[in-house]
Amino acid sequence: MRRSLYLFTSEVSSMAVSWVVTGLGVVVSLLGYYLSPSAWGYGILGFGLAHIVLGVLDMFRMPERSRY
Repeated sequence: MRRSLYLFTSEVSSMAVSWVVTGLGVVVSLLGYYLSPSAWGYGILGFGLAHIVLGVLDMFRMPERSRY
């Protein structure tokens, strides 16, 4: 029982981390969008978009502990 409870809480925390990364990516992308006529703006926009993609991909990843 204790092991299954641990797996459930690790999955929830992993999902929460993915949402935080995605949310920060949205904020950074918006900042880059407003600064976009400059090279810095395009770089910040790309950095934010990369975080959005990585956060969403991390949501679909199966946690290592639940593979067994």
